[in-house]
Amino acid sequence: MSEDASRFEWARPRTGDESVGSATGREAAQGTPRGATPSAGGSDARESHARRARRRPTTPDAAHDRRQTDDGTDRRLSPDRVRFRFRADGPAETAPVVRDGTVYLGCANGCTHAFDGADGTKRWSVRVGGRVTGPALSDDAVYTGTSRGTVLALDAATGDPRWQFTVDGDVQASPAVADGTVFVAADDGRVAALHARGGSPLRTFRNASRALCALTVDDERLLLASLDGGAYAHDRTDGRERWRFVPDVAVRGAPAVGDETAYVGTVDDGRVYAVSAVTGREKWRAETGAGVWASPTVADGTVFAANGDGLVYAFDADDGAVAWRTDLGARIWASPTVADGTVVVGTDTGVVYGIDVADGTVAWWYRADDVVVAPVTVAGETAYVADCGGTVTALSLADAD
Repeated sequence: MSEDASRFEWARPRTGDESVGSATGREAAQGTPRGATPSAGGSDARESHARRARRRPTTPDAAHDRRQTDDGTDRRLSPDRVRFRFRADGPAETAPVVRDGTVYLGCANGCTHAFDGADGTKRWSVRVGGRVTGPALSDDAVYTGTSRGTVLALDAATGDPRWQFTVDGDVQASPAVADGTVFVAADDGRVAALHARGGSPLRTFRNASRALCALTVDDERLLLASLDGGAYAHDRTDGRERWRFVPDVAVRGAPAVGDETAYVGTVDDGRVYAVSAVTGREKWRAETGAGVWASPTVADGTVFAANGDGLVYAFDADDGAVAWRTDLGARIWASPTVADGTVVVGTDTGVVYGIDVADGTVAWWYRADDVVVAPVTVAGETAYVADCGGTVTALSLADAD
């Protein structure tokens, strides 16, 4: 490890039960579906989430479901809520990205697609080989990484290649772009900062842990997650490690930052932690009972997280108190999406739920064509749902409840 990499704020979780959020608060919404028994982490926690999630979607049991009204009317999104379906030619396991009316999508078969966000008309498709990450956008370019160790910049309007850069390891994490710099993390632990225009390397550094699977940037820091263990913060300008947290626990989703606090979900111990975004020191932790595979989502003073047992939690961002928890009865691999008072999340049975942000009750649901392991993307009044069968369904959320 380099001298810089050894300068960190050691921020292991405290032992005992201090500052541990309990599962009190409003109980799981009555009548929500129950039935799946997923793994809660452990020795097989690093197994591919998509591989373990592949089973055909099933419809929730409406006879015992609060989404059914007193007169027996099914409250799920009706078929006329479907604005269009875009058929990709490979499994969609990462979230679509929407900008200026265009939806960009990376697929597990090596294709990156762009299509019209209003009607699903294909604008371009590019196949690069290997498994591609979700896209990152900046100005007029799309950046993506591949399992073959390449990083590509594509023209956002045409899909034409602009430049390519090769790293030593596979790229599993979607690139992150900030201030004209593209940050790329390889699974060998090395991180490269590239010039967004030409792809020339600006600097590289090695993270203390390998198996880097997610990264994000904020104003000062580059935040990383590792399935080999830990969440990490590095200085954006020189790569120096600022802090590391739970280095012996698998973390799959990059820390989410709000008001100088970073929120981390862990796979092995099924917890959500709040730590100082500056020092990495723990503020609080909360148990969920099963692996948290994706980044928490922070919105309006609340932290939303989902786990492998199908529970969606709302925690107070200040102290970790549980406001509510809702049981969806099927494994959840993705971060919740919060939009217009609704928490939207998909499950590995292919059902997408809209949950009231205030009390955790299920307002609506919709069955996608296949397993959903990616976060749902909401732009305006449209939700874009990508599934492992290779379909992106655009749903109207207007008057969905």
